Amino acid sequence: MKIELLERGIDVGGLQSALAAHPDLWNQHQARTADPASPHHGLDDIWLRFAPQARLTDGPHQSQWYPSAYALRAAIPAVEAIFERYGGQALGGVLMTRIPAGRSCRPHIDQGWHARAYEKFALQIHAAPGQRFCFEGETLETAPGDLFWFDNQYLHWVENPTAQDRVTMIICLKR
Repeated sequence: MKIELLERGIDVGGLQSALAAHPDLWNQHQARTADPASPHHGLDDIWLRFAPQARLTDGPHQSQWYPSAYALRAAIPAVEAIFERYGGQALGGVLMTRIPAGRSCRPHIDQGWHARAYEKFALQIHAAPGQRFCFEGETLETAPGDLFWFDNQYLHWVENPTAQDRVTMIICLKR
């Protein structure tokens, strides 16, 4: 299995409000989105948690909360609840991603130490019918408040052919 819907109906209203109040947080870190060769080029990120900013690296590290996580006050409690519910033993990176209307995240396999070290859980913050998280032979269409797990070691991509942005919070756990 490459992708699995775990829950529906998680309250994401606080996250939606916090994001609306802090549009300045998008794209403060562009390591994934600035390079035209990146499958994430042209998309938007808010990094909530990752390696210490003083030594931003994808080598082994102990992730830490960034100031953006405190600005989005609903983020940390949402992450902690998922961590507890799914047997988290270690918390890695946490990333808010936005795929603008009419854009896509191109097919890719996530590389690097962090991508291999943690399982990926995703909480859908904004979504519209027709937006799809895709693997060869599998797709998942989600709604706001859906939580899903995915295996980023397989070729995957995200399609947003709609007129609405798609926003997802990706939470990296070791169980």
